[in-house]
Amino acid sequence: MRGLFASTCPPRQWRVTALELGPGGLRAAELSWLLACQNAADLADRPGEPPASPAELRGLLVPPYRGQRMLFAATDEAGGAAGWARLGLYEAFHRELAHAAITVHPSARRCGVGSALLDALTEAARALHRSRLVLDAPRTRASEAFAARHGLFIAGRDLRSRLDLRGIEVRGDEVAGSGFAGSEFRGNASHKHVTAIVQAVEGPGPQHARSRHARPAPDDGLLALHWKSRCPDDFLPGYVKALDCLHAAPTTAVPKPAGAMAALTSGPSPTPAPFSPFTCAEVRHRENAAMQAGLREYTACLIDRTTGRIAALSSAHTADGLRGEQNETVVVPEFRGRGLAVRIKAQLIRELMAAEPSLTMLDTYNAVDNHRMLAVNRRLGFRPIDTHAAWTLAL
Repeated sequence: MRGLFASTCPPRQWRVTALELGPGGLRAAELSWLLACQNAADLADRPGEPPASPAELRGLLVPPYRGQRMLFAATDEAGGAAGWARLGLYEAFHRELAHAAITVHPSARRCGVGSALLDALTEAARALHRSRLVLDAPRTRASEAFAARHGLFIAGRDLRSRLDLRGIEVRGDEVAGSGFAGSEFRGNASHKHVTAIVQAVEGPGPQHARSRHARPAPDDGLLALHWKSRCPDDFLPGYVKALDCLHAAPTTAVPKPAGAMAALTSGPSPTPAPFSPFTCAEVRHRENAAMQAGLREYTACLIDRTTGRIAALSSAHTADGLRGEQNETVVVPEFRGRGLAVRIKAQLIRELMAAEPSLTMLDTYNAVDNHRMLAVNRRLGFRPIDTHAAWTLAL
């Protein structure tokens, strides 16, 4: 549902067809025109944004764990592409939801393409016994008008923030006692921007001694660990348990998953809803799906030396080596209040810069009421970009 701005053609009938996702995904020609449509929409709605890569698009099309992915294409009378939509159906959790997104090419907006695609999504969701359809989209006047016309309401909101990495460069030397690499200027780096990263990594000065997010002392019994793509087998059970802390009560201010997943869990609820715990099989599915799509994932964590448990973790991925996106950040409840959120995110940023030297930006999504994590992001130099909404339709 990205950008339905100025009318560019008279309303007419559109042909909406389901695209078949084979074992290897879409055919090259279909993937190519979906990508062209997506990038044209992004250029119109978010000028200046780097174009999506094929790997990013393939990552969006991978079926969820024990679920399925459905795709719909809208074409005109001549077969020209006008827009597309994706539908995710989960079985491991959120079984009552169908999660979706709609993209309309700028040349076909205000012509009924979005409405035709929405009809196809709702029909498919109802046929699979889902009670709610959730559309993820930037919150704009156009998306609000579209939602009002079709009876959708906002169930959650995420703030997208960005860290500009063009002014940061990793040195080979280590900060004394911290185990993390330092930072220095590169190009026209902002002094405040780089200093924010350095302070988060090196620890607070006297002026920050009482900060809630102050970095713990180096002898706090925590060991830094990181990996690329697959979690080591020895740490997999602990990694799964740490991920389950994403389901903790909102009063504990647990960081929520990025992007689309955050839209499903945003906002406080009067009574905690039952949840399905993560499993090792689900984690391996996510990892394999990312690798097959061409995404490079990185995870940083802090291990309690005494128990061997994961105290905090943070992960991110990149498809093209230029733009990255933050995934989950988790601090296990008994380790909260010690400044581990800022420490683990700083560790992840350091690992990303070392492994992906061409990376220029890192985006993250957080619920607008997740004030503690938003404060951590600000301290690390993230700046707000836009707001995304989970538009919900009762079926």
